[in-house]
Amino acid sequence: MNLVGKTIRGYVFEEALGSGSFGSVYKVSRGEEHFAAKVLSEVYVLQEFKNEHNRITREIDVLKNVQHNSLIKYQDDFFFINEFGIKEYVIIMEYFSGIILKEYIENISDLNELVSVFIKILDGVNVLHNTFVNNRGIIHRDLKPDNILINKQGDIKIIDYGLSKIIDFSSITSTGAQIGSPLYMSPEQLKDSKHIDYRSDIYSLGIILYEMLTKNIPYRANTIPELFLKILNEPIIPPKQHNPNISDVLEKIIYKATAKERFARFQTVSEFKEMFIKQDIQNELSVLGKYYAWIYKEKSVTIDFEKINETSIIYPIHVQNWSKGLHKYFKKRNFENVIIDPSTQRLSYLAFGSTAGLMNLPYAPEKSVISLDYLKNPVLRYEYINKWYNTVKIGNKLILPYHYISNTDYPVNKIEDWIKMNIQLIDESSKIVNSEKNKYAMISIGLNHLVFEAEKILSYYVHADVEAFIVQVSDLKQLNEQSLASYIEFMLNLQKYTNKPVIALKVPISLGLVLIAKGIHGFSLGLASIDYFDEQYIKEEKDAFNLFSKYYFPKLLSFLTYPKRDTFAFQELYDYFGECTCQWCKDKNAIDIGTGDKGVQLHCWQKMIDEVKILNKIENSKKIEYIKTRIDDAIVEFDNIPKSIIKSQKNNDYYKLLKNLKKII
Repeated sequence: MNLVGKTIRGYVFEEALGSGSFGSVYKVSRGEEHFAAKVLSEVYVLQEFKNEHNRITREIDVLKNVQHNSLIKYQDDFFFINEFGIKEYVIIMEYFSGIILKEYIENISDLNELVSVFIKILDGVNVLHNTFVNNRGIIHRDLKPDNILINKQGDIKIIDYGLSKIIDFSSITSTGAQIGSPLYMSPEQLKDSKHIDYRSDIYSLGIILYEMLTKNIPYRANTIPELFLKILNEPIIPPKQHNPNISDVLEKIIYKATAKERFARFQTVSEFKEMFIKQDIQNELSVLGKYYAWIYKEKSVTIDFEKINETSIIYPIHVQNWSKGLHKYFKKRNFENVIIDPSTQRLSYLAFGSTAGLMNLPYAPEKSVISLDYLKNPVLRYEYINKWYNTVKIGNKLILPYHYISNTDYPVNKIEDWIKMNIQLIDESSKIVNSEKNKYAMISIGLNHLVFEAEKILSYYVHADVEAFIVQVSDLKQLNEQSLASYIEFMLNLQKYTNKPVIALKVPISLGLVLIAKGIHGFSLGLASIDYFDEQYIKEEKDAFNLFSKYYFPKLLSFLTYPKRDTFAFQELYDYFGECTCQWCKDKNAIDIGTGDKGVQLHCWQKMIDEVKILNKIENSKKIEYIKTRIDDAIVEFDNIPKSIIKSQKNNDYYKLLKNLKKII
């Protein structure tokens, strides 16, 4: 129905400005003032949102709350019954005399001018995201050049934000026709348009920036279904292919904004804008590999080893109450190169009450456990964080309070609650830590949840205010080819998208070396002891002492295990593989090395450092080939071990891990 020439509620409808499936837009006047009137048919509204008669009024509430120079302002709203007896909603908005952004950019080539206009767009969207209606910020959902106006003075106006939820992008017909503009839709918007967040707008802004700077679009497709597939699966055409004058920094900004994964994009519009001010998008983190010894009770080993080696150590502080000599040693040298693990994850299990070291921690609960309900109580959480810091601030490198995400004492639907609580603990505890101290975030989680919830976990942790991340995954013995690949991908993505070092905690040596070869900063395991973490370990009623010893054999890239005190069993292994020439083993026989724990622990520590040093000296492009060769050789060595020494190496966890690593690297 054409309303030109009609007067409704004192508004004269002078000119039709445009129309779409949602309704029409008119230029109207009242007195000397001009406005834009958007007319929505009730038929359309109810067709899209059955039984939601108040939907339009809620969207008008959005319009009323927004105030910014870059956003079209609300003026009035009403409804009338047209000649066919159908209710028509009218929203009167500020009239802005300008052209759409798509027309503007056709005649502008100056990159600085285009970036200046884009920053104004960011400012407008930032206000939308930070304008709260019913405790929720506004997501535009349909950002595109046609919804951005610009005048001769360079002022811009973003339109249609009030219709952000009326426009439903999921209504795709069999012919491919749909509401909205598919080119600017984020991958998640294509999959489920009803459950998106601010980062979908950030993707749309990235596509707009691409078009502004290149005068082209980032995908080539002949049909809408083909375009959808490319948005979901294919990288954008490199901007410099269309405009070689685009700087590396601008190109990286576009890549980050248009990342397929939400966690990989700018997380806020403010962060997006900051990159233009800084003109600094960090290159992918490049760090030397490092081995971190997980020290539990090895005082004399640590003292002897540090006389001739530089070390990096992870130290669980609850052992201070029953390994006082080790704690005094670390304290005497001001915890140099020591990362303090607060052992907080164990406090969420009833069994912690049977471990004296844990019970004596000042931040341990007096009754029951550190539960979700306990942590959700702001008073208890405040006390917990402050007692934690008063205990650990003796160190210069601190793991912030953390809890095991996949806690089996809770139903599965509580996993996300644990993730959110861990992030809250990181945010709140990091604020009280002295700025000179290094903060580490621990991600402690079950393998299955890491594999199947990787994007969600990254999305939560990617902007944590820490210097580095430590990842501890339970059930690593259950790694198969698929889950192993997913685990490695998660580690690489965490380091890539945070641009901060990542340390794999308690992983087998071969996996740790593969991670370093692929660029991960470091790995950690116990000295000839714990190299597979399991949730059951933190649920046990006391700290278990292994009844077996482990000796690292470089030819196998693995430990071999033998009963403690059975030095003859060790001698058989040692003699088969040949003498070790490291400084702790040379000139000693198997009986000397294998008696007690100290010899094998010193050997383990030395070989870990030596293995990492070798990798660090190899060119990055050749590291994977080197480790592939080592794995192939190790598998052959395993295959040739006489059954009299290892009865069934095929069932050996290290052997199975090597076979899986061979398949995926």
